[in-house]
Amino acid sequence: MPEINKDNKKIVKVESGHRISEYVKSNEYIAAIVDGTLHDLSDVLESGRDAVLIHVDSEEGMRILRHSAAHLLAQAVTEIFPDALPNAGPATDDGFYYDFRMQPIGMEDLSKVEERMREISSKKLKIEKRELNKRELLELFKNNKYKIDRIMENVKDGTSSTVYSQGEYVDFCRGPHVPETSYIKAFKLLSIASTNYRGDVKLESMVRIYGTAFPDEKSLKLYIKNREEAAKRDHRKIGAEMDLFVFNPDRAPGLPLYTSNGAFIRNQLIDFMRNLNRENGWMEVCTPHLFRDTMWKQSGHYAKYKDDMFLFTLADGDEYALKPMNCPGHITIFENSPHSYRDMPVKMSEFGTVYRYEKSGEVGGLSRPRTFTIDDGHAFLRPDQIKEEIGLTLDMIMKSMGIMLSGWPISFDLSLMDKNHPESYLLQYKCRKCTHIIEPVRKSANASDIQCPECGSVDLEPDFSVWDSATDQLRSALVSRNIAFKEFEGEAAFYGPKIDVHVKDAFGRSWQLSTLQLDFNMPRSFGLYFINSESKHETPIMLHRAIFGSIERLIVILLESYFGKLPTWLSPLQVYLIPVSEAYADYASEIEKMLKSRGIMCILDLSSETVGKKIKLIRTKRPSYICVVGENERNNNTITVRNRKDSQVTLAVDEFINKLTKEINERRIEQSF
Repeated sequence: MPEINKDNKKIVKVESGHRISEYVKSNEYIAAIVDGTLHDLSDVLESGRDAVLIHVDSEEGMRILRHSAAHLLAQAVTEIFPDALPNAGPATDDGFYYDFRMQPIGMEDLSKVEERMREISSKKLKIEKRELNKRELLELFKNNKYKIDRIMENVKDGTSSTVYSQGEYVDFCRGPHVPETSYIKAFKLLSIASTNYRGDVKLESMVRIYGTAFPDEKSLKLYIKNREEAAKRDHRKIGAEMDLFVFNPDRAPGLPLYTSNGAFIRNQLIDFMRNLNRENGWMEVCTPHLFRDTMWKQSGHYAKYKDDMFLFTLADGDEYALKPMNCPGHITIFENSPHSYRDMPVKMSEFGTVYRYEKSGEVGGLSRPRTFTIDDGHAFLRPDQIKEEIGLTLDMIMKSMGIMLSGWPISFDLSLMDKNHPESYLLQYKCRKCTHIIEPVRKSANASDIQCPECGSVDLEPDFSVWDSATDQLRSALVSRNIAFKEFEGEAAFYGPKIDVHVKDAFGRSWQLSTLQLDFNMPRSFGLYFINSESKHETPIMLHRAIFGSIERLIVILLESYFGKLPTWLSPLQVYLIPVSEAYADYASEIEKMLKSRGIMCILDLSSETVGKKIKLIRTKRPSYICVVGENERNNNTITVRNRKDSQVTLAVDEFINKLTKEINERRIEQSF
């Protein structure tokens, strides 16, 4: 169900045979939700209904506005470049893009497109919806193979779908959209990228144009300002300045190499999660980086991710793959030993490094590498343990986010399957002829490719009961913890529904971190079982969970949000120690030994540079504290400490070390001095 923004919610009673727009008195409302379904304001309701009006400032309203802006972009591009063929233009979390098959264009062309968009917006063209049958749709878009492909994939024979037009421009789309082009007024085109149709490098290249749109100019200007500030904080630039990681596109494209400084940050995050896992009964395991492809075919990953996997064949003909996921490895450990109902839950955790074949044009630093490490976990549960274990995992998420990202906005999404496209998921099927239940499989979209093993019939219907049960369990756990959440259809994993956790940083950017997924299907695919209280085999339920998610993504968020000035417990340079002259080197060395004996990361600079130059040069390394010792400090057994705000205090050495140790051990965000 689409989100209803409670702050801007307005409900109107629409009488039978009337348009929703007749009851809308403000252009701040741009669409509506009726019985859980999105509607254009121009829609006529056949019977009296309550309509929840969607405010343009709500999350759903922003997506509609931005999707309408994508259509505005496509209209402008096709008017300026008549040979351009539009492919698709979705809204994103912070804007929109549209892909075109066309000759490459440059940034100078972008300003022309944006100007044409403003001209079209000012014309106040009505955005009108029409419903056409499949034959009419194919005829309308006969000169655009990309639209034809989408129609063939999304419109079944004998059914219809919608198109939206504004002036001469017509697009195949489910909508909804804003009522007219003048609603799209605060927008900006941001960049151009090269991509490929369907993301497949074997298919034709396309031009992708990115942009963003907001309800007003003030919000747009703030976004542009934050975007410019975020660009200054690019983790790749910060990482180079702090000497955290290395990228070598010739030897290891898309594969980060961590220096000792970067490895320190990584290990601190892992140690934190290792302790949290131990407190919550998760036993750490370790699985190999590659398996035979037969395992990935059995798990369903091969069918889903084959194009994104690193596959290779050995000299003896055996085919292997680097792991894109950790779950089948944990399944292999579980099935190696017998389990009683008394043993359950069995909870395995691993800091598992996985591999995904990101296209060369899409890799980018740590935010999109070809390898990353997940703080992964898989719990094998009895049915009566599901709700409790989901709740405990949600508690782990809340605790870790509170420590790591104190005060940052966190949102929870419940991702559901799209029942209109069952072929995208592992599902049980029921034979309509003999009622036999077929174990979870993925069925092709346009073919009767599975048969009932009992009677041979291909007349099968999907059985959603297992998925519905899993979804209800996740929803119930969120409600029991009083956690606000939104539901999104079609965003589930291929094997089960999931909860995703997003965090917004200081620049309003949304990042997905934690995920929690219930899986009733993969345990069946592998024939897993435990001995229940009646001494019978019973299939366990599998809980997939990651608290941090990708360690690499978390490092990106921390580096960019803190501008490299990480909380002291994560800082690879916690103390930078300087004697004012060589005469005080011995005293500084004694302090260095004391600090290192307490596990504090310290660098003692005995170079011949002046104190002022040393401080200036070390700034890019972002030390937590710069400490200076001279005659007064040696005579009084003290140390002068400067924090990141350049505030300075002189303390007894023991007092400084004790307070610093406490700051690190308590994993504080703020500095103690």
